[in-house]
Amino acid sequence: MKYYLANLALHLLVTLLLGLVVVIFADRNRKRKTKYPVSYFIPTVAAIIVATYAFHVAGPRLLDLSDVATQNYYSYTGVIEEIALFNNSLVIDGETYYINPMRDLPGEGSKVRIRYTRYSNYVISVEAVDTVDVSGAISEELETAVDIPV
Repeated sequence: MKYYLANLALHLLVTLLLGLVVVIFADRNRKRKTKYPVSYFIPTVAAIIVATYAFHVAGPRLLDLSDVATQNYYSYTGVIEEIALFNNSLVIDGETYYINPMRDLPGEGSKVRIRYTRYSNYVISVEAVDTVDVSGAISEELETAVDIPV
């Protein structure tokens, strides 16, 4: 939970700093203090970066704040296909989920049950699930449960 809040604060800080770059360079353009013609485009490029970053990274984490506060999470069971190099994300059945890199994770190919947030796919908990082969047990149970009168 602490990692989620620190991650959210960091992404909001990055968004704020990029927004500050837009404001500073736009103000320089307005006051005609820009020395190089290429510098006139910095506010436009930075604004596009801020909008994209806020929409894809900071926004979903901010939307999940209410779900984290009320501990309202989604659950999914699947097989880990890939774990990122720094253990900060994992791929389960083709979907990428983000996780605290200091957490111990089962290896690739393990069947796990995860609890995650709705918008940013941030994983709150990971549990290894043991697969039990019940195909033989069901047929044996059915065979022994039937009494045939003689």
